[in-house]
Amino acid sequence: VQKTAIDLVEQVAQWRGWSADELADRTVPTGGFDPDGLLHLSYGDRELTGRLTPDLRVVLTNAAGKTLRALPEARAGEHSLDVSAAKKELRAARKEAKAVLALQSARLYEAMCASRTWSGADWRGLLAGHPLVGRLVTRLVWTATSGEGLVTFRPTGDGALLGVDDVEVSLADNASVGLAHGTALEPALVEAWRAHLADYQVDPLFDQLTATTPQAVHSTERIDDLQGRPTTTFTLRQGATRRGYQHGEAVDGPWFMDYTKDFASLHLRAVISFSGAEFLEQEAPCTLGDLSFSRGRRPVPLDQVPPVLLAECYADYRAVAEAAPVGRRGR
Repeated sequence: VQKTAIDLVEQVAQWRGWSADELADRTVPTGGFDPDGLLHLSYGDRELTGRLTPDLRVVLTNAAGKTLRALPEARAGEHSLDVSAAKKELRAARKEAKAVLALQSARLYEAMCASRTWSGADWRGLLAGHPLVGRLVTRLVWTATSGEGLVTFRPTGDGALLGVDDVEVSLADNASVGLAHGTALEPALVEAWRAHLADYQVDPLFDQLTATTPQAVHSTERIDDLQGRPTTTFTLRQGATRRGYQHGEAVDGPWFMDYTKDFASLHLRAVISFSGAEFLEQEAPCTLGDLSFSRGRRPVPLDQVPPVLLAECYADYRAVAEAAPVGRRGR
């Protein structure tokens, strides 16, 4: 059934001329929320409203605007079936919003790594205009390129596109819109955006401004400036999994010797190697290896890795190394 469903979806994408990413943009669930970002729950004559926070939690209010901790019980004259339906709808909305937060956050991060762009019209309709994803885009810095050059902006909750200088930015339908990244911005602009986000108390969906391009790379296929850094198997696992990596395939029996992170839209895998551990891990000393990339079983040269992705994975590599116990750091 799943294979048939996938085949049918792929056919729809082909008929429409959409890529897999473009189809995914058009099939994000709304959780029952209307385009205005509100969830309307009916008790018959009485209506309760669910509003989304920036992190996609659902806050309930009654007709008077009072915040409720939970849906109330039925009053006299209200049908129990209406109340049951409203509670079921709220549970489904909360579950779907939580799933959208996880999945679409990951998709937006990968879109940044891949330097993906949208037309201004598609960005406005599919991302900013979506009742759930629209909350996420307000926690990110974006770029728009048109005949007038490049501008950076942050969408606000009321629909304005705010520049770093607090001046509203206009967005043409044919502009090319993408996620900003520190490696592609001037240092002064990066610092200005850091200050802007702090001033407005914006909690970024993910870090766009810290990762840097690796320097002095000595190999065409791997980065090894932290190779040999002493650590422990548990410390390495904790640091790698926190950054979205999973242990690699078994090598030589019950051993594995790397942690990997997949970027499906690019068909790329980032690989952080180390001296190895058993799958049934016990805390033991180990040493960090290198960072490399592969597509299937084939290594991918560093100059064929998108620059933003390279910078982000290098930040992962450094973070894993820096998580080593203080007494074990050094070469």
